[in-house]
Parts: sequence; C-alpha cells; structure tokens
Amino acid sequence: MKKPDLSPRIVELELSYVNKLLGVNLKPDEVKALLERMRFGVKASGGKLSVSVPAYRTDILHPIDLVEDVAISYGYMNFKPELPKLSTVGKADSFELLSDELRDHMVGLGFTEVMTLVMTSKTDLFQRMNLPEQAVAETVNSLSQDHSVCRNWLLPSLMGVLGKNKNREYPQRLFEIGDCISPDGRDGKRLCGVIAHSKASFSEVKAMVAGLLESLKLDSGLSEVNHESFAAGRCARTKDCIFGEVNPLVLQNFSLEIPVSAFELDLSYFKQVS
Repeated sequence: MKKPDLSPRIVELELSYVNKLLGVNLKPDEVKALLERMRFGVKASGGKLSVSVPAYRTDILHPIDLVEDVAISYGYMNFKPELPKLSTVGKADSFELLSDELRDHMVGLGFTEVMTLVMTSKTDLFQRMNLPEQAVAETVNSLSQDHSVCRNWLLPSLMGVLGKNKNREYPQRLFEIGDCISPDGRDGKRLCGVIAHSKASFSEVKAMVAGLLESLKLDSGLSEVNHESFAAGRCARTKDCIFGEVNPLVLQNFSLEIPVSAFELDLSYFKQVS
C-alpha cells in the first residue's frame, strides 16, 4: 500500500522580488516573520529565502503566490497609496469598437452571440471537421484531452454549440467574435457565424457575407475553393473570409440532422491597424 508524499517542497524567494512587487523595503527577517505567520517554514540567507511549502498548500504555484501571502500577512491597510507618476487618458480600443459594431450588425441580422473556450481538442479541430491534422499550439502535461490545444479557427466551437442544442427550436443563427492562436503563439481575432435550419443554403450565407464585407469595406471578390469542412462545390472565399454549406460528414460527426451554412472572417487586418 502506497502512502501519499506529504513532505513539504522548497520554493526559493528573492527579497528584492518581494519588495519590488509590494513597493516596500522589508528586511529578510521581516519577510521571514510574515511568512511564518502564514504557517510557512522559512530559512533566510542574505537576500534569498528558502520557503518550505506544506503539501496542503496546493495553491502555491509560483513565487508570486508567496508574495501575495506576504502582503496578506503585512496587512493591506498598511500599504501607503501613491498616485501614479504618469498621467493617462483612457479611451476605448479601436478594435474593440469595431467588434461592438460587428456585434450590432450580427444581432441585426438575427444572430445570437455565444462565447466558447479557446482551449479545445485535436478531435474537434480536425477529426470531426473532416480535416487532416495540422500544427497547433499545445499545452504541456494537459489535465484533459478535451482542452489540450488552442483553437486555430472558430467554426469547430460553434459546431459544438449546435450539436449541444440540436433539440432546440430552429432556425438557429449563432456567431462568435473570439481569439484564435497560431502554432507559434500569435493571437488573432476571428468572426464566425453559423445558420442551421431545414433550408440553410450557400445562397443564404453568401448574401449575408456580401453585406458584411461591404459594411467593412473589404474586398468581396469571390473564388471557388475546396475545403474538406464544406460541401464540394458549395464553398467560396474572399481574401479574408471563407463560407459555404457545411460538409454532411461534419454534420454527422456533430450528430446534426439539419443543413448548416457557415462563414468565418479573419479580423487580423483590423487588429494590426487598431
């Protein structure tokens, strides 16, 4: 029979790191006393402290967590407030203003906004979307295979929402403006919309995309494209957007029994100029 290892672990803490973050000038013995008050074992040597963290303190993941305990022990009421040395005037981010305009536009077209997780799985991104596996940003030592990678596009997330709401009333029109992560870790914004009802078609989503691109003053020149997630001959793209009827194989993978048309617009250009 194995017994759990309840021995404490040692976390090294720099005195300069504590003072810099808290804006104080504490001595090693003072920090030691504050941490001991929080039930840590501490050995001070010059400007470094070796902190013995009990096994039950699973919330201590980084030295910053020890700094927080120092601040709690010191007492927040004892910190002297200071005015910032820089004066700034806040204003809304231009890209967020654009995002709000897009939300108003989509709601006006009868869509409902959803918010899904950035973390997903390779199964949802590729296998269920009828795509070959590609390089994506992955987590190290993931606790869940369902949330082990960062999504590189939004459509799989919205298909998952449709799959969970297949017993709800149709038509369903959903959209999301969300983050997508490239394999090298760069953050990008995308707008995705799905239309699900018995007569969802390429023509319907094309008309909607045309109006959206015109309102954004984006190039609306179309070209036919083959994409495994969309039905053959019913998919097109512009420079920034891809749209069409979702492949029946994808519908089957998400347990959907009704046609779905979808579009996805890359907002990277607006992110760069904002």
